[in-house]
Amino acid sequence: MSTVGMRSLTLADDAKRLGPDKQIGKVMEILEQSNEVLDDAMFLEANNVTTHRTVIRTGLPESYWRSLNRGVPKAKSRTVQVDDRIGILETWSVVASALADLNGQQADFLLSEERAFLESMNQEVAKTLFYGNIADNAAAFEGLASRYKTVNPASAECAANVIDAGGTGPNCTSAWLCVWGDLSMHMIYPKGTTSGLRREYLGRCPVVDDDANEFMGYKTNYSWSLGLCVRDWRYVVRVANIDTAQLDALMNGGSATASGQALVRCMIKAHNLIPNIRLGRPAWYMNRNVKTLLDLMAAEKSNGNLTMANFAGETVTAFKGVPIRQVDALSN
Repeated sequence: MSTVGMRSLTLADDAKRLGPDKQIGKVMEILEQSNEVLDDAMFLEANNVTTHRTVIRTGLPESYWRSLNRGVPKAKSRTVQVDDRIGILETWSVVASALADLNGQQADFLLSEERAFLESMNQEVAKTLFYGNIADNAAAFEGLASRYKTVNPASAECAANVIDAGGTGPNCTSAWLCVWGDLSMHMIYPKGTTSGLRREYLGRCPVVDDDANEFMGYKTNYSWSLGLCVRDWRYVVRVANIDTAQLDALMNGGSATASGQALVRCMIKAHNLIPNIRLGRPAWYMNRNVKTLLDLMAAEKSNGNLTMANFAGETVTAFKGVPIRQVDALSN
């Protein structure tokens, strides 16, 4: 039997969108998130359809001091190949034409539904960028947290770029310093295609319900093929185990300065781990709680590393000149 109301819009849904004047009202998007990492992300075409191969130099050739009338051994550098996977995020919107055509407001009704689909896909991409793990979902792409998951250099070379902020327990989060660029890290899309979210409106056509019975509806397909390539692991730094419960308590209790000094020290360490901060476009990413703390410190002028700067016509908090961006997809 069909599960009415679970995956298809109903008359009850239509009624909830009508105002007292029987017009489609503006839907208050309280589920909308701020994921500014998607504004910064650089997209480059992959060198394959489903993967992107990067060649990384892992060793330099040896050089020798030569004596007169003596030769030197041959030498070579060492490289490894890394393949980054591309995932396909896709969903369908199906709205019964009999429902959308009520009250003569078809366009407004379909637009109100489309906004929700676009926001959902943006949130999923932002979440996967940080938390994607192909061991859990082979159809997705590998995110940052699964790459930078340990502070033990014996387990992974990039552990050198994971800084432990000392928090324990369930109320911990991470802040990320990323340098976007074609030689550092960037998003990828399949070879021979174009980047970005694809929307294909199929118009009014026959569709089927959960019982395979047909009805007429407006059908739209949304798809986004993308992945993440970290070409040089040195250009991403994770500040892990930030105790947000402790930050909240100290912020609400008064001095934001006292609560942020340990975090600022970790951020200085992270900044100095980047070989060349000007190689690409750097940015800090953190959730709303951590960013609020740093905003307060910048407003109080309690730390010289935190300033208010203008980026793309917008005043934002910056750390040593690097903008701090809010990512609601980063959990608390």
